Amino acid sequence: MKKRVAALTLAAALLAGCTGADGEIPDRGEVLAYVDELCAEPYREVSRELVAETPDDMEYRFETDRGLHFTAHSYLSPIYIDASKTSFYTPEISCDYVSAVHRLYSDDVKASLSRCPLYREKDGWMVVLQFSDLDAAADAVTKADEIYAAELAFNSPEFLAQHPVASTHLAWYASEEAARAHERWVNLTDLAVTGQNDREALYKELADRYAQLCVDGQITDSTVPAEYLADKHVSRLDTLKLDGRTMTYDLEDNPFSTYGLTTDDYCYAWYSDEAQTYRLVMDVGFATEQSSYPLINREYVRALGGHYSLEIQGDRYRSSWTIGENTWHMETLYKDGAIRSVQVEKNGQPLELDLVTVDEDARVGATFCAGVSAEDFCKLFDLRFEADEPGRTLRFFSK
Repeated sequence: MKKRVAALTLAAALLAGCTGADGEIPDRGEVLAYVDELCAEPYREVSRELVAETPDDMEYRFETDRGLHFTAHSYLSPIYIDASKTSFYTPEISCDYVSAVHRLYSDDVKASLSRCPLYREKDGWMVVLQFSDLDAAADAVTKADEIYAAELAFNSPEFLAQHPVASTHLAWYASEEAARAHERWVNLTDLAVTGQNDREALYKELADRYAQLCVDGQITDSTVPAEYLADKHVSRLDTLKLDGRTMTYDLEDNPFSTYGLTTDDYCYAWYSDEAQTYRLVMDVGFATEQSSYPLINREYVRALGGHYSLEIQGDRYRSSWTIGENTWHMETLYKDGAIRSVQVEKNGQPLELDLVTVDEDARVGATFCAGVSAEDFCKLFDLRFEADEPGRTLRFFSK
């Protein structure tokens, strides 16, 4: 029954502001305003024609001062619900100006990319077997850029960056045989031909990305220069340990839900370039009677033989825990699906914590959690830590 109600609600939302097959399409003024947003160069309307009726489709033809022809359409687009076409339509406008610009360069750009020995014309990928191949990849993209750069006489750098004329996927393979079989590759990045890539900056970006994947153990290559490996850290430590015990956050005795805790998705730490240290996730005490949410702090308190309690008053969540002779209090305002404030005290004294939300770092993973540095996490439980990068483990120790 709930699914049926949800489907009807979705259908009502989709159909709001819609029309039938005999409805009106956007007028000429709306079309020209839409075209103006795409086309910055001078143009004129050549003609317009109603190319379909009930539902209507009006085609507008344009020509720029340099002789570039493109079209726009004002039409009714059918609405589909659950893959089934309805009898309702929405007014739409489309314009192929960007495609028309790309047609001026695409053949030459593709030919330029094809001259690179790394390029595979069949799928448009570039195959990298070793670090030295990055030179050829950077050369190929910047040479293709020289072709598309001619468009800067008519459009802004922002336009070219937003609408690359082509892109190629860069992937590492362990061997030529693996590349031919197109198997067991590691994704490096996508390279966009924007007409303005700086060769030196592009190469450095590729080299840093390649070196990072080597540090992370995804690429095996002994030829990477030491300068690119220096000061790099493993991106993610997939195991958290407290006094030698692996923290799995999988206890079933959650008093806030019959479904058990869902904290096993947060048993890792990631390296933050901004903080220059590893971060991991802590909860802010958010819980409801209807659903199960991470209570990560409670798991550490229990593992350390302490006591944890949680009090909920509307949008405010007050957590308290005691370990030995020390007591912590945390008060959080969580409202409208976001953390508004977090205050933590230890033995009555405020703790300064550098917290990030999921909006600031997607690796936090949930709106009701916060990312915290390993150093600050230790402040919550009187711990010390070490990052075991070869072992892919962040180790905490009680003092």
